Amino acid sequence: MTDNYLYKVFINNAYDRYCEQQPKVSRNEECLINIIKGFSIPAGLPWHLVDKVYIPINYGDEFHWVLAVVVLKERRIRVYDSMSRSKHSELSFEIQKLAKILPTYLDMSGFLDQKIRTDLSTIEAYRDKMANPFDVQYIERIAQQIIGSLNCGPFVASYVEYLSDGLQVRNGRLNAGLLRKKCAALLWKYGEVKAQKLYATDVKDPR
Repeated sequence: MTDNYLYKVFINNAYDRYCEQQPKVSRNEECLINIIKGFSIPAGLPWHLVDKVYIPINYGDEFHWVLAVVVLKERRIRVYDSMSRSKHSELSFEIQKLAKILPTYLDMSGFLDQKIRTDLSTIEAYRDKMANPFDVQYIERIAQQIIGSLNCGPFVASYVEYLSDGLQVRNGRLNAGLLRKKCAALLWKYGEVKAQKLYATDVKDPR
């Protein structure tokens, strides 16, 4: 038998920090679950009614954006990176976090209990694998930005446009200047329509 006072101190400190942060953790969990249930997005569609979910992800300290596409029926995350040719092949920490935490919140939200379109619990990709992280696939041979150009945002928007139209992201060069102008024009038009319909917040979608 041994007595370790420092162990108790560490336990107390850890407990205090967790309790202090618990309200914030609970709010974050509620937001994540509400998104999966379709309560917190303008389209109002819960995840069990769609095949794919598009998630722009920032790589934190790298000041770089990529597109993660969650393919729900395959239990897979496809990553579209406009600088993939200049990077190593290891999995980024941000993608690892997403792949690991998704199963937890899909379970907490009752995602697998929904059987309106597909009974996901019967799909091989989910069978006895709920505790496992999602598979991750980095998509190769796609349009790349010039290194140092800081054009990852327009490239992510372009990837989303291609994929949502049912097209494959091409391997050719994209004109970053035109992409920026296009995004600016779309946002301007969106703002005008929203103003005309007297929407005062971002909750409503003027479509």
